[in-house]
Amino acid sequence: MTRTRSAAGAAAALLASIALAACGGGDDESSGENGSESSSDGGLTTVRVGETNGIPSAFLEFALAQGFFEDQGIDLQLDTSAGGAAAIPGMLSGDLDITGGNSVSALLAAYQGLPITLIAPGTFGTDDPDSDFSAVLVPADSDIESAADLPGHSVSVNTLQNVGDITISEATRNAGGDPDGIEYTELGFPDMLPALDSGNIDAAWVIEPFATIGIQNGDRVVAYPYAESYPNLQIGVFQTTTEYAESNPEIIEAFRAALDATVEAVQADPDAFRDELAASAGIDPEVAAEMVLPVYGHEIDTESLEFYNERMLDEGFIDEAVDIDALVLP
Repeated sequence: MTRTRSAAGAAAALLASIALAACGGGDDESSGENGSESSSDGGLTTVRVGETNGIPSAFLEFALAQGFFEDQGIDLQLDTSAGGAAAIPGMLSGDLDITGGNSVSALLAAYQGLPITLIAPGTFGTDDPDSDFSAVLVPADSDIESAADLPGHSVSVNTLQNVGDITISEATRNAGGDPDGIEYTELGFPDMLPALDSGNIDAAWVIEPFATIGIQNGDRVVAYPYAESYPNLQIGVFQTTTEYAESNPEIIEAFRAALDATVEAVQADPDAFRDELAASAGIDPEVAAEMVLPVYGHEIDTESLEFYNERMLDEGFIDEAVDIDALVLP
């Protein structure tokens, strides 16, 4: 069977972890209104951001190196110890002001009634499989040739009932296969290639830099789930609490402006960003030079969010659609 949890199980687990962490509260004695702080560094406003270590955090490291946040009056304090859904508890408890994560985790949090607001996009896929930064890999001698062959096999994803199995299932369906026959197995990205090599899984869904590492090691791509499920799919998102967004509109606009400048810089000089990946994310320079970079955009794509909404309903992750219009800050 495709699912290894009950319907909406991942959402319930997410809520439980967030509620537990939020009970602890944050130390706001030195904070200004709603957690923001005045920095001693030239009157900049401190904004504490949690982001996933690796390519997502390297994007912000690149922005810091270029001075884009400072240009907007922000002293950005980056916490890479937690990202995605794991950072939401810290945001709700007041330890973080803004977090980056994936769009499905944000929708699951909103479905549970958590007071979050989406303020800016993160990474995007494309409409071209050759430029997809995610891939399903198999050993070179595997009998799996395409997404249509995945049913009846085990496929690793980093989080069950999330963006991985949503896009893999859709790519399988689009290729003529029945995704109900896929056995999804939860593994961390760094553990997937060893598990594939040892035969513990039949296929591994990975993102960069693991896709390039696997290909360099002789593994073979059989599907590009982002591009093959929905064109130009928005993967990443930045979010904050509804209270912080309402109380700090100038900070949100400044944060967005710094992101916009970063997007334009990455588009203008992708090699400079690749250098940042090697420097701050610890990616081998040879891998950084070959890997497919995510696409970054300026506006949240509500159509992508509606795609997730529909698939989450179809798969039983949620039993009521999330109000996208209410969730996204204009």
